[in-house]
Amino acid sequence: MANSRQERLTPGGFERSPLKRGAGRWPWLAGFAVSGLLALAWFDGGEKALRPIAQDVALPEQGQ
Repeated sequence: MANSRQERLTPGGFERSPLKRGAGRWPWLAGFAVSGLLALAWFDGGEKALRPIAQDVALPEQGQ
């Protein structure tokens, strides 16, 4: 039976990885992106100072 596996050897005789160069970087980039978004949300967001809401309200007169 013939070997159906395709050889992936470099001129030095080492087997090539099927992953492309930089394929291991995307988890790091995704982590930095998420960290950046969380830092921006922490810096920009959060609770804001409450300002008092006071208004005069006209009440109807009560007759006796």
